[in-house]
Amino acid sequence: MSERISYPGSLHDHDETSNLRLRDCIIKVEDLIDYAIELGHEVVAITNHDCISGAVRVEKYYKKIKEKHPNFKVIQGNEIYLCRNGLNASNYKAGQDKYYHFILLAKDAIGHKQIREISTRAWLRSYMARGMRRVPTYYNDLFEIIGTEPGHVIGSTACLGGCLPTQLLKAKDNPELMPKIHNWISQMDNLFGHGNFFFEMQPSNNKDQIYVNKKLFELSNEFEIPYIITTDTHYLKKEDRAIHKAYLNAQNGDREVDDFYATTYLMGTEELESYFGYFSQEQLQIAYRNILKIKDMCEDYSLLKPLYIPQLPWKESKISYVQNCWIERIPYLKTFVESDYIGDRALACMIVEALEDGPQELWNQKTWDEVNACLEMTWISSNVNKAHWSAYYLNLQRIIEECWKAGTLVGPGRGSGVGFILLYLLNITQINPLQETTKTFRWRFLNPDRVSVLDVDVDIEGGRRAEVLNHLRKVYGDNRVSNVATFRQEKSKSAILTACRGLGVDVDIASYLASLIPSDRGLLRTLSQCMYGDTENDWKPIKQFVYEMTENYPEVWEVAQKIEGLICGYGIHAGGVIFVDEPFTNSTGLMRAPDGTIITAFDLHACEDVSLIKYDLLSVEALDKIHNCLDLLVDYGYVKKRDTLKETYESVIGIYNLERTAPDMWEMVWDHKITSLFQMEKQSGISGIALTHPQSVDDLAVLNSVIRLMAQEKGAEQPLNKFARFKNDISLWYKEMENYGLTKEEMKILEPVVKISYGICESQEKFMELVQLPECGGFNLTWADKLRKSIAKKNPKAFLELQDEYFKIIKEKGLDEKFCKYVWNVLVCTSKGYGFNASHTLAYSLIALQEMNLAYRFPIIFWNCACLISDSGGNEGSEEDEEDDIIEETYVDCVEEFEDDNDDDEDDDEEVVKEKKKKKKAKTTNYGKISSAIGKMKMSGIDVAPPDINKSTYTFSPDVEKSIIRFGMSGIVKVGEDIVKSIIENRPYSSIDDFLSKVKINKPQMINLVKAGAFDEFGDRENLMKYYISEISDTKKRITLQNMKMLIDFGMIPDEYDLQRRVFNFNKYLKKMKIGTQYYGLDNIAMNFYEKNFDVDFLEPYDTESGFAILQTKWDKIYKAQMDIVRPFIKDNNQLLLNDVNNRLMSDVWNKYCLGSISKWEMDSVSCYFHQHELQDVNYRLCGFSNFFELNEQPEIDRIIEIKGKKIPLFKIHRICGTVLDRDKSKKMVTVLTREGVVNVRVFGEVFSYYDKQISERGADGKKHVIEKSIFSRGNKIIITGIRRDNEFVMKKYKNTPYHGIELITKINEDGTVESQGRIEQ
Repeated sequence: MSERISYPGSLHDHDETSNLRLRDCIIKVEDLIDYAIELGHEVVAITNHDCISGAVRVEKYYKKIKEKHPNFKVIQGNEIYLCRNGLNASNYKAGQDKYYHFILLAKDAIGHKQIREISTRAWLRSYMARGMRRVPTYYNDLFEIIGTEPGHVIGSTACLGGCLPTQLLKAKDNPELMPKIHNWISQMDNLFGHGNFFFEMQPSNNKDQIYVNKKLFELSNEFEIPYIITTDTHYLKKEDRAIHKAYLNAQNGDREVDDFYATTYLMGTEELESYFGYFSQEQLQIAYRNILKIKDMCEDYSLLKPLYIPQLPWKESKISYVQNCWIERIPYLKTFVESDYIGDRALACMIVEALEDGPQELWNQKTWDEVNACLEMTWISSNVNKAHWSAYYLNLQRIIEECWKAGTLVGPGRGSGVGFILLYLLNITQINPLQETTKTFRWRFLNPDRVSVLDVDVDIEGGRRAEVLNHLRKVYGDNRVSNVATFRQEKSKSAILTACRGLGVDVDIASYLASLIPSDRGLLRTLSQCMYGDTENDWKPIKQFVYEMTENYPEVWEVAQKIEGLICGYGIHAGGVIFVDEPFTNSTGLMRAPDGTIITAFDLHACEDVSLIKYDLLSVEALDKIHNCLDLLVDYGYVKKRDTLKETYESVIGIYNLERTAPDMWEMVWDHKITSLFQMEKQSGISGIALTHPQSVDDLAVLNSVIRLMAQEKGAEQPLNKFARFKNDISLWYKEMENYGLTKEEMKILEPVVKISYGICESQEKFMELVQLPECGGFNLTWADKLRKSIAKKNPKAFLELQDEYFKIIKEKGLDEKFCKYVWNVLVCTSKGYGFNASHTLAYSLIALQEMNLAYRFPIIFWNCACLISDSGGNEGSEEDEEDDIIEETYVDCVEEFEDDNDDDEDDDEEVVKEKKKKKKAKTTNYGKISSAIGKMKMSGIDVAPPDINKSTYTFSPDVEKSIIRFGMSGIVKVGEDIVKSIIENRPYSSIDDFLSKVKINKPQMINLVKAGAFDEFGDRENLMKYYISEISDTKKRITLQNMKMLIDFGMIPDEYDLQRRVFNFNKYLKKMKIGTQYYGLDNIAMNFYEKNFDVDFLEPYDTESGFAILQTKWDKIYKAQMDIVRPFIKDNNQLLLNDVNNRLMSDVWNKYCLGSISKWEMDSVSCYFHQHELQDVNYRLCGFSNFFELNEQPEIDRIIEIKGKKIPLFKIHRICGTVLDRDKSKKMVTVLTREGVVNVRVFGEVFSYYDKQISERGADGKKHVIEKSIFSRGNKIIITGIRRDNEFVMKKYKNTPYHGIELITKINEDGTVESQGRIEQ
């Protein structure tokens, strides 16, 4: 008998990356491995829910512990969702289709690649269902990937959610399923190869799991399939169960978390065996030996690979070789020309072509020397990094060229690359660093001694981002381009909020607790820093936070500190795009982001670890505005359109075609006449301009950095104020240096570095340059770069270490202490909190200069209009034409699939069936964004006028003559693109009648055009509406007896003709009971009326309800005689009746469509106000209303109460009022337009649904009639009770609050008070 062994470890375990789609696990992989080792386990397998995103991190930590624990093994795997072939959103059968769990373990590198390929297939076909992305793996994926090259992947049957356990439970009551089950087992064993397929048991007191475990043991003996025992680990230890439960409940409160997850934690041998009393020790030992067998079957391998620059299609050079004259001018070209690598030779040709075709400014030795230096650095760095940077440059050159072709502007530059002249020559940047007075440095972009990946960021238009990516996929291939994934983590505030949700703590309490966590320069403190302080940063514990966590909410603290830092979601990198020249699955997998965008399975750092390199395409809204302006200038004939977008751009605002010095232009900046000036639109920029009055690009570049700096000591002068002082009087800087004891010679040393910035060391380049000066220590570039990183990465510990080293070195070298102290304590430390890149600020200041040129050289209304188009969402990519392709695939000879209805028709077809179904997403209008943008313009003194039927375009358009912006036709409710097109094509119009004769339009569309003011040039809006209503109201030219019904309905028949009125109605009733061609039958109702008013002798016996009928001819005579009585009245009063009837007809149409003020009309038609707000006359003081924008950003605590020993803060309640613009049911958000601006109102939970519901009843006619629309209907004027939290107003009321949460304003009284009605909250 073999030696008894302990439980070797679980081969089904999760870590935090299982949380990408749904909260699932509270374990970090490092803790999982460490605890497994602590328990004495020999192996652990990472099998997250169809997620391989943590694979690189797993490998790195595995390698870290391997030396100390050589016998321990980590196996990488995946838990997939196995389903029938072809399953997708369109054919999913509720109650029949299942996503069965199944475990895959990689035995080697090939096996992991197969897992990546399977996962990629599943994610690419994934779809959203009930708020979660479903990731189906088809059986044929296994057959096609594993089945064609078996032996590299191990499969196991997973938990109770697996196919085999599920079917075994069904077979308890349906034994006829057993043959199918046997067939499934055989096929899976054949698929993986005998010995590579395992049954999986799990410890549990759950009756179903115990039954499955026993059945698997029986089947193991029957089919000779080995079995293992796993713990399906979701939390680390038994005591973590409550925390795990709270974490899961935070996402879905009604989720089943008790029974299933009761034993999903790592266990030692004794605890695990306590759940298997029905198995003998020998049976357990077999499971343990099988686990060790798998451990031995799985070899160690590495996913990590050295950096590889893909060789993408490059732009072709016009020259095929480099002439010797160029090698004489630029000697390092020879190294590239003679290189064995094609990219090096191609780069040399491209550089020479750029120099030959470039401007005269490039034909000088200074340029050639700079090019030579950059080439040398490139060559050295390529060797140091074992990468071909030439390929990187050439790839980027072509990518940027394709961006232009895709229809986007590309920014002139971004980041340190602006200082590298090779990028300028390749048209990667548009800035020649040698032509600018702001100094930039090649070494800031590329330090040849540094082992790091090059990183050039490229700015494109945000509104055309989707178009650009689609174009790039067409150029390079759909399977060769992917966005980069990002993983969201539970930060400290998020951890508190999540813990409170999971524990059922009131949302207001949760928000209050989270608000106690401070942030420093945008970085949140950790929970530990809040609780215990941080000596390194000189932060003390947050007293109130400590009190709440220890005295009132210790359970929140317990959960929050455990989940802080966990991955809790995923998204898309702001700009990162990866291009490959081989399948992505050679290195990573692919997934889809929540919005469906294809992304890498690994995050950026992991992608780099497996050889991939990203190219950043970042969205910059300023480029949208500039492009809008160029388009407007072309449309209005101010600018000539060139053959390409880039040529048009260069001709108007190319960097070296810009006006730079015009005093009038800079005065426009000082006077804040240029809307949305790039990087200066926030208050810090506005204040900076007001204080410093920049007069050059260099001034603007310095200001761009200075506004981000803060005083390093409490109470000290802010850098911006100091900069303003020194700029206004540069002698003050010299006075400062003199006070620090600097000599004139030392001052001269500093002038070349910081005089351009008036004695302020505001950029990374400056402090890096300073510490490299021999007089300041003579540190090398690597040391200077460490200093930069310590500041950029906000690492105070590293900064202090470098500070100590700095003063130690200057002392050792005997350098002037006063001088060096001034350099460090005054100049370098200015950037201690935030060091900005001078290359970056130069480039961004040049974008601002482009905007200034557009505003200065052309009528400024074009620039204002361009900004309004962008700010209102006019550049946002329309989703109207986006298509999702769903491919359904069905294959023959598939593994046995289980469906409740035993429907196997799917396997009958012998060919692959592919069907594409295209879905269109509805385009929506963000009315809140439009109103906010218009409000911003009005606050800047820019008039936004109603649409004009003869002048307005599809979107906002400039009226140069009147210097106003016209509202766009497409923004009018119910007026679609086709109508706008027809309106524009049929211009001009001289009147409403002329318009109606040319354009086919329905009544609601026309009424909204009038309401919006589109016809105001033809007269008073109200009179125009009356005219149109008169035209459509079916008015009468004369009144006759044929109009009797209308006269009766309108109450225009006098009482003296009451009998005739009743006879008229009786006649209509009688004709419904026509018998044959001669008689009218009488029911009891008709008989009753007839007997009272007419001669019964005219009646004849008949088989009717009353027993009588009347000849039609006899009745017609009676009816005519009665009508003859009223006929003179109609004749004598014809004109009066005609007027009354027509007035009534018009009034009915008016009341249906046109009630309310002009302001209400504008809200109805364009969801904004050109006239005054409908609530303008409301007296806030009398009504007790607040201005949202004057409230504190965080709610004020009114008082503290104690409930069950816990102190609960009650907040001061406010009321705001506004007009509803929009509602978002998924976010429980209502957007309202107050008098002061747009406010987002959050209404939590079921309360939102209660106020949002429409109340209807079914009438006598059987039709539903709306009694009350949603209070959140657009145009309703409402009052909201609650609190302000950050930039939202949250509906909130307490038991004793004397108001409804939401009230509908029904009337505004003359004294400014309002009348309102509310629904009683339930």
